[in-house]
Amino acid sequence: MLVFVACCWFVASCNENEDFQPKRYTVSGKVEKGPFVSGSTVVMQPMDAKLQASGETYSAVILDDVGNFAFGTKLLNVPYAELTATGYFFNEVSGALSSGMLNLRALVDLSDESTINVNILTHLKYPRIIKLIASGKTFEEANRQAQEELFASFGLSEYSQEDAASFSIVSGNDQSAVLIAVSSLLLVDRSEASVTEYLAKLCREFGENGTFSEQTKVQIKEDRKKLSGRLDDIRSNIVERYAELGMSVEVKDLARFFDWDDSGKVGDEILQEGEKIIIETTRIEIPNTGGSYQVKIISPIPVYLEPVVDSDEGSVSIDPDQLFENLYEGEENQHMSEEKLIKDNVLTIDVAPLNCRVGKTMTVYLYDCLGNELGTIELVQAGNSNASIPLLGSEAEVFVNGMAEELSSAFSEYSVLEQYYHYNKDIGLVNQYVYPECSPIFDSWSAFYRFNRMNLLLKDTDEKRLGVWQDIFDVFDAMQYYYTVVAWGGVPRITEYDWYQGGNWTIPRNDADSILYDLQENLEQAVETLDNKKNESLKDANGFFFLSKDVADFLLANICMYQHDYGKAAAFLRNIMDNGFYELDGSNYSMKETIDRILAEKSGKELLFAFYVNNGSRGSRSRSVITIQYPPLIPLMTYTDVVLSYAECLYKQGDMAEAKEQLMRVVEAKNITVGDDVWNGIVDARKQLLLYCNSNFAFMKRNGLAIAEYGVEDYRLLWPIPQSELFNNPAMKQNPGY
Repeated sequence: MLVFVACCWFVASCNENEDFQPKRYTVSGKVEKGPFVSGSTVVMQPMDAKLQASGETYSAVILDDVGNFAFGTKLLNVPYAELTATGYFFNEVSGALSSGMLNLRALVDLSDESTINVNILTHLKYPRIIKLIASGKTFEEANRQAQEELFASFGLSEYSQEDAASFSIVSGNDQSAVLIAVSSLLLVDRSEASVTEYLAKLCREFGENGTFSEQTKVQIKEDRKKLSGRLDDIRSNIVERYAELGMSVEVKDLARFFDWDDSGKVGDEILQEGEKIIIETTRIEIPNTGGSYQVKIISPIPVYLEPVVDSDEGSVSIDPDQLFENLYEGEENQHMSEEKLIKDNVLTIDVAPLNCRVGKTMTVYLYDCLGNELGTIELVQAGNSNASIPLLGSEAEVFVNGMAEELSSAFSEYSVLEQYYHYNKDIGLVNQYVYPECSPIFDSWSAFYRFNRMNLLLKDTDEKRLGVWQDIFDVFDAMQYYYTVVAWGGVPRITEYDWYQGGNWTIPRNDADSILYDLQENLEQAVETLDNKKNESLKDANGFFFLSKDVADFLLANICMYQHDYGKAAAFLRNIMDNGFYELDGSNYSMKETIDRILAEKSGKELLFAFYVNNGSRGSRSRSVITIQYPPLIPLMTYTDVVLSYAECLYKQGDMAEAKEQLMRVVEAKNITVGDDVWNGIVDARKQLLLYCNSNFAFMKRNGLAIAEYGVEDYRLLWPIPQSELFNNPAMKQNPGY
């Protein structure tokens, strides 16, 4: 701020037609851009009414980092002066001192006793004043016109009555905010060299025409957008800088000093203190057939459906719609669709019919031009219970195939571990191969949780769009967690995809009983909505994904048996047996020949749920006459298992006759031999028939047979937590004994 204070006597304004008598002035003040730093120079060159230099030149040095300087008292023969400041400055956008120097100019009337400042605004006015005086205008006329034209270019006309030479950052008023706004707009993301070049262009255009070119207006608009998310930082940078210099400076809300919507006036785009908008209604109930609706809005400012200024700043999150453009096959009208328009303070919303079983909710947001939320209207549209559930879209098919690969990897390693236990009495595999660092333990655990993440991502995506597959995801969730609980006991229960996005790897083990209770609750809801059909998981991606009611029933039966609720388990198993979709045949799932046959046929009368394992290329381990292998197909749920489980439930409830009848159905179909005792026969049949089905470990545990049958110590009834999980997750604890 350059302050020119007339001393000793009254100074009257003069013009080019009056003789100017020499006057004595004490000249001092500030130079601000941000403030020029100590050591910068200021040069004053007196001029006459035609802006011809009188010949004298005076220099001063800025005395401190606030920008203060002083010329002392000078006797001047002309009433005007050109002031040029050169030096380093504080960059309010970056919050740092400049690495290069900048020149700023001002043309001042020494006979005007008001405060005078050298800043961006006086610099931009400089060439325009020269142009207008050359055209015959007085300094007063030229300065006033240049001021009005410059402020109008930035939508700041309401602040043009006070000369820009009086504006100061430290004043903390509206004029201060105007200066900061224009200064920041020219600085944003530019080096000092670029600022100098850009300022020269602006001065050239404005000096010639009193406005900026269309190209420059576009650039100003882009720079405004860049600044929109950084105004609070600029405000803080200025306050902190002056605090470092021992000064307390106030900075007003800078958003009010930009013409965000190019209306030609700043401050009319955002609500002022005490202002609010009134929305006629904030919730609309819409039938499945859609309709057209109008909502009146009373607002003192323009209201938009999208922000006019879309800032590039802020965090970037995953948009599920971008991940799965083809989530559903034939998506037409399967998600809520609307068109909306605001005209004459009335919001019109046209909602299309919804071809989706479940109702959908959509929120219409109302914004000011900066993206500040002014209010919302919730649209609630009823579903169509007769609508079909869509199949997987092309991208979803690829994703589901990836899910199947992870699940198959988890269960193939699980199968190897079960084989270690099955053959342990013969060749002692458990102590040798089952420990925290062993690869089957790590690989099975890791694949289960990779599958969990994929399942939750697809579930989250569907929930945000149609929400028609939610029960399917819950069944897959139960499939994973039932088997992990059987193997490891309490495990980390992750039910939200956002947990993975947060990258928080600290999560404690959940109690096994609470996990099973949660799974049972979800499955009981799922059986009410899943199709009652033959499950065909080997058919294709859709066959794998669209689980039948039988899969949920079988998982429910297993969970109930594991909790010794055999009456309830029997009811779920009876549902499967009564529907007639499956039948016993001669398949023996302890024989590789059976696996090879099913793999070749890609079907199986007995299969409820099965999947391929990495194309069957994982190899095997042999010891003596026993082979531990990765079967190319995992028949996870079979009708043999259903019937033997039903026989087990009947036996536990005391119905020996019916239990034996069910056992003998299996014995005869499979052509095997078991003893006369019903219970021992059930145990023997399982050992002979279901080696590769990942079901015997759970059977032995729930019936208290595992220690004797496998020849293991008590602590071996739970597998070890992988060592890598203990390392990465400090909330995890190892199972006792390992």
